[in-house]
Amino acid sequence: MALSLALIRADDRTARMGNLVSSRRGGVVIDPELELAIVWQRAHPAPSLHSIPVETARSNYAAAAGLLDPTPPDDVALMEMVIPGPAGAIHAHLYTPPGCEGSGIVVWAHGGGWVLGGLTSHDHACRRLASAARLRLLAIDYRLAPEHPFPAGQDDVSTVVRWAVQHAGQLGAPAIGVGGDSAGATLALVAALDDGDGLACLALCYPSLGPDIMSESRKAFDGGWGLTTEDMDFFFERLLPEGHDRSDPRVSPLLTPEVEGVPSTVLSIAGYDILHDEGLALAGMLEGAGVTVDLFDEGALTHGFLRLGGLSAEVRAAIDRFAAAMRSTMERANT
Repeated sequence: MALSLALIRADDRTARMGNLVSSRRGGVVIDPELELAIVWQRAHPAPSLHSIPVETARSNYAAAAGLLDPTPPDDVALMEMVIPGPAGAIHAHLYTPPGCEGSGIVVWAHGGGWVLGGLTSHDHACRRLASAARLRLLAIDYRLAPEHPFPAGQDDVSTVVRWAVQHAGQLGAPAIGVGGDSAGATLALVAALDDGDGLACLALCYPSLGPDIMSESRKAFDGGWGLTTEDMDFFFERLLPEGHDRSDPRVSPLLTPEVEGVPSTVLSIAGYDILHDEGLALAGMLEGAGVTVDLFDEGALTHGFLRLGGLSAEVRAAIDRFAAAMRSTMERANT
């Protein structure tokens, strides 16, 4: 079932979405520093994901971390953890900025289309985000497709979230949140939709909200701006078992029939991103259900900007805005 999103006019957004920070439309142009990277990428296109082995794509994705953000904060401590999961041990990294040993913890699910990514690919991004938020971040190595198709990764993320809530006292955490970027944001969102009890914050960067969405941004930015519709097809082909209902709300969260118990949400989306408009639709869905949403529409940025902190001052500023909102949301839950 195709899900068509009506275009939300820029002058309607503040009224309909609340707490809107900026807009892609209305004359906002791409960040010049990111534009240089886009120009280089167009001149040196990467091979199609369909044309290379999954393991090669994973290696390339992980290796890019050191190029995209080579100098993340170096004072964030890392502790390796192992958490019991539904199919065995789930490996995790607990990031602790200096002086934040007793802070809240945000469980973080990495991006990568449910197929790529892991603790290595997002190490620099997690260090930067934890440092900016002055919060502990628990990054998890959930199972990936196609070896582990849906709902394996979702089960892992939801299990770790429940574990963190149940062990908050032992972890010395006054509050627990959950978040993620791209596909990881989808996993975090579904975990909160399924069971938001005990969660103080839902923190999402540019989530994917379904395989069959039709929107203006999917047309406008399909090709040459990073994530493409072809990429999305590749990911969903490997994520979903043959015959799985693509309108399953755990795969297409915008089709969730009832939204209950979702914590206050921080949502950051990128203007030059095929997923932009569905992010706006998610903000509207959550606010319509009474959820407080801080929406950061980073009009000058591209999909995946959380991993691009080394390329652009505007990216770092966007991460700082997102991180500050995460922290304030977590702190409000304790008052």
